[in-house]
Amino acid sequence: MGFEGRAGVIVGATGGIGAATARWLAARGARLGLVARREEPLAALAAELGALALPGDAQEAATAQRAVEAVLAAHGRLDFVVHAVGSIVLKPLARLSEDDLMNAFRLNTVSAFHTMKAAVGPMSQARSGAVVVCSSVAAGTGLPNHEAIAAAKAALEGLIRAAAMTYAGSGVRFNAIAPGLTRTPLAAGITGNARALEASLGVHPLGRLGEPEDAAEAIGYLLGAPNVTGSVLPLDGGMAAGRLLR
Repeated sequence: MGFEGRAGVIVGATGGIGAATARWLAARGARLGLVARREEPLAALAAELGALALPGDAQEAATAQRAVEAVLAAHGRLDFVVHAVGSIVLKPLARLSEDDLMNAFRLNTVSAFHTMKAAVGPMSQARSGAVVVCSSVAAGTGLPNHEAIAAAKAALEGLIRAAAMTYAGSGVRFNAIAPGLTRTPLAAGITGNARALEASLGVHPLGRLGEPEDAAEAIGYLLGAPNVTGSVLPLDGGMAAGRLLR
C-alpha cells in the first residue's frame, strides 16, 4: 500500500521501532514530522528521509501540539500519528517505587495522551485520520517483574479503545500494536545477555524475537486499514495466544 501524499507525525522517531516505521512510511511516499528528544540522531534521520525534525519531550503537551501544527503548516493535512515510545522497568512489586510507576505512566501513557489529544482535533475536522500506539504483550499477559510497564501499557490500551469508540463517527481510527521482546536498542540489556536472551526465546512459541521492521509493517497495516479501529494487534511470537498452554 502506498502513502503518497499523506502526512503524519511519528513520536519516538529515533527509537528502534520509531526509526524503522519512519523509513517504512517514507519509502512509500509519506511526508513525515519526526519527534524525539535526542537532537543529533533526530536531525540525521530527518535528513535521510527528507522529513521535518521536531525535537522535544513527548511527555510535555506542547511538544505534540507543535509537531501537529508543524506538519499541518508544511503539508496542509494530518493523516496519521504514530506513538512509538516505550520503556523497560523490570522490578517486582516489592521493589517498585511510586516514582518508578509514575515515570512509566508519564513516558508511556501520558505522552500518548498528549499526542492523541493534539491530533484528534484536526483529524476530526477532516473526518479522517489514523492513530497507532505501541503497547506491549505485558499489558495483557502476566509477566513476572513487569508490574510498572504492564500497568502503563494496559492503561494505554484502555485509552485507545475508548477513543476509538468516541471518534468512530468522525472517521478517526485508534489502534495499537503489542510487541513481545523486540531487538531494539531499548532491549539491548536483555538481548545482549546470553542467559536472558535464551530465557526470553523460551517463552516465545515461535522461537524468535521481534524485529523493528516487523513492528513497522504492522503499524503500516493499521494506518491503512479502513475498517479496523479499537484493536490491539499482538506481535509477540505467540506469547499471548499460548499463555494457557504453560
